[in-house]
Amino acid sequence: MRSVLMLAKRNCLCFFRDRANVMFSLMAALIVVMLYLLVLRDMMISNYPGLPGVDNLIDAWVLAGLMGIISLTSCMGALQTMNTDRSEGKDVDLMVTPMSPWKISCGYILGTFAAAMLMSLAMMVLALAYLAASGCPMSGTGIALAFVLAVPSCLSGCIVMYGLTSFLKSSGAFAGFFSIVSVLVGFLTGIYMPMGSMPDGMQVVGTAMPATHFAALFRQLIAGDALDKSFASADTSQFRLDMGFDLHFGDFMFDTWTSLIYVTVFTAVFVVIAVLRMKRN
Repeated sequence: MRSVLMLAKRNCLCFFRDRANVMFSLMAALIVVMLYLLVLRDMMISNYPGLPGVDNLIDAWVLAGLMGIISLTSCMGALQTMNTDRSEGKDVDLMVTPMSPWKISCGYILGTFAAAMLMSLAMMVLALAYLAASGCPMSGTGIALAFVLAVPSCLSGCIVMYGLTSFLKSSGAFAGFFSIVSVLVGFLTGIYMPMGSMPDGMQVVGTAMPATHFAALFRQLIAGDALDKSFASADTSQFRLDMGFDLHFGDFMFDTWTSLIYVTVFTAVFVVIAVLRMKRN
């Protein structure tokens, strides 16, 4: 266990000492914030004229969705260390140590998880501070559960990204994959545009991603009170589907527990992939 913790600590320190890498891991979140402030905010608010508190609702909707993807993009940045080890042949040194493939995978994943948690918590504090300062209604229970939800969100993102990046052997391939993920994740999780305005095929792909489920759960916790205040007793079922508060596959509607079960099974598949890739290497 000590060797796993030492490898995790080393990977975490490598990530935070590379300031450019830290900045690029936040690129997707920064793109969302810039697009929202410069283009999307006024346009989205104008779609609901006369709706009370719509500015608070849209702000909370965007920032809650942001919390769902920051764990994913920060994982990618932290996994740069693993890719560098592989491209420079440092992973061979690990292979000749007494550490098993399982322990090496755990060391990389644990270090990535620690880095992603720190980045996610920092972003959550900033987002929640902005929403509180703007007068957005939020419950203490919702905020507390959002911080708890950050744990499985980061863990799932680390394992899935570790499994995917284990197939990338060069720094160029990793950089290209990082760029694609950073751009696509905002679209597929329904942050750049509401889920309801996407083509059906894109909605299916987006719903299949664990990050989309975490974004929906963050929206329910952070933007739920603003939604209830704006719509009062009106029917919100269609709005919730269009804006990604609720997700579905065909006629099957996800609730909190079925979403968590789905991402757990999805993540477990990538645990197996990660260990098999490490054994093969």
